[in-house]
Amino acid sequence: MLKLPMTSIYKKTAAVCIVVLLFLMMTVLFVKATTLLLLLFGGILFSILFHAISDKIRQWTGCHTKISLLLAIVWVIVFCSGISYFIGNTAVTQYKELAATLPEMIDNLQRYLANTNWGSYLIDNIDSAEDQVNTVIQHLPQVFSGTFGFFGDLYAFLFLGIFIMISPREYMIGILSLFPDQNKQTVETVLDKVGEQLKIWLKVQLLDMLFIFTLTAISLLILGIDLWLILALIAGLLTFIPNLGPTLALVPAALVGLLDGPATALYIIAIFVGVQIIESAVFAPFVQKKMLSLPPAMVLFFQLLMGTLTGPLGLLFATPILVAIVNFVNEIYVMRVLKQETAGELIEEIENLKQEN
Repeated sequence: MLKLPMTSIYKKTAAVCIVVLLFLMMTVLFVKATTLLLLLFGGILFSILFHAISDKIRQWTGCHTKISLLLAIVWVIVFCSGISYFIGNTAVTQYKELAATLPEMIDNLQRYLANTNWGSYLIDNIDSAEDQVNTVIQHLPQVFSGTFGFFGDLYAFLFLGIFIMISPREYMIGILSLFPDQNKQTVETVLDKVGEQLKIWLKVQLLDMLFIFTLTAISLLILGIDLWLILALIAGLLTFIPNLGPTLALVPAALVGLLDGPATALYIIAIFVGVQIIESAVFAPFVQKKMLSLPPAMVLFFQLLMGTLTGPLGLLFATPILVAIVNFVNEIYVMRVLKQETAGELIEEIENLKQEN
């Protein structure tokens, strides 16, 4: 039996120890810097959004890439300033009114619950809703205090996005330099495809948010709800979080409706449900055609996982992160290792066969 020299054994043992230590260090770094990594991903989404607008401007005008990007920035600033000018004061006023009437809404909810058997059971077996709300309010600073505090995180998000937006090619070259020459083209192709999918997802989500806001605002205004604008804004913004967002947006809307009576609350609930049904009918076919369709259970599980592990910021970016992960797996493992078609391509082929038959 061959015996390895002691020096060889020591070298192999040292190499294994170094690999284990590096893995542990990377794990600790990942856990400690989770918020920073999420901000970096948010900055990448920010950059992708502006480049998507820039691409459209370049298609329409034929301008140079840098000029198109500058025009995109100006357009976004003008658009946001216009929105703030027309609805900013009303939104702030309604937000203050919503915050001021929150205790009254909680008390009102308790009274209605006390008049039902199951409501009385809830009140008797859990802490009062008002105490729960007060607890949430007390912990709000913790929710918004990330690695650098809320405003620090906001600045980090914006500046990371701006730096990536200005010169994305430099960062691409830096990533490609980590791979062997024979794999550089493959890596670049995969990154481009993942970026394209994230661009499509962002476009769909922003259109979806605008659609939900507009339809909800019109419906609540017709119904005569005083806080129609802030409730529609909450519904539109939370649409960025699929599955959970619409449910979260329904809670304050139902509480506001309950102030005018159970019938108004039911009307508001019906409006929110109806808007979601219309949204599914309008946007779902477009999403299925343009990008990989993610199973709702997978999205919900990943949202809960990210929310549990990383908090509100992880919940916010859970879906686009999942889009990127699934596309990486499809492009690298399914198509290049297994050499199989992706699930989306298989579904498309099945649909085509059904149409032919």
